[in-house]
Amino acid sequence: MDTTHYLDLVAGGTDHFTVEFHTDTKPAAAHKSKRLRKVVTAVCMTGASYANLRVNKDKETGPLPWGTWMDGAEPFVIQHKGNDYARLYVIENGVRAIYTVDGEVVSREDYESFLTPSQRNAPRPNGGTITVKMSGVRLVGEPAFGR
Repeated sequence: MDTTHYLDLVAGGTDHFTVEFHTDTKPAAAHKSKRLRKVVTAVCMTGASYANLRVNKDKETGPLPWGTWMDGAEPFVIQHKGNDYARLYVIENGVRAIYTVDGEVVSREDYESFLTPSQRNAPRPNGGTITVKMSGVRLVGEPAFGR
């Protein structure tokens, strides 16, 4: 998604949206010819200050661990090495994923069988902060909880 279009959709302060994004994952060497994609739909909060989230109460959150805020787009967009990333705060238990191998929908277990052991054991957010490459954002729906 174009960053300007994304900012137009989420403008107006803190709100909750349904966001859909995809990630193309590099398979393990034994499966290098496979095309792996995870499509995620998540209920997210945008525009919140990380330091002000309830989960971070009484914690020192510090600066961004990588990248910089896009001029005029804090706290919505991070820029790093020529790429834009959406900063999203996932609502607990608000994440759903579809896994595909070569364009065919498969189970999570089948998808993970094409990954390296370290990829299979990577933490999966069920809530909290995530950054998503803007080019992978496909849809920002209406505010999830009404206004």
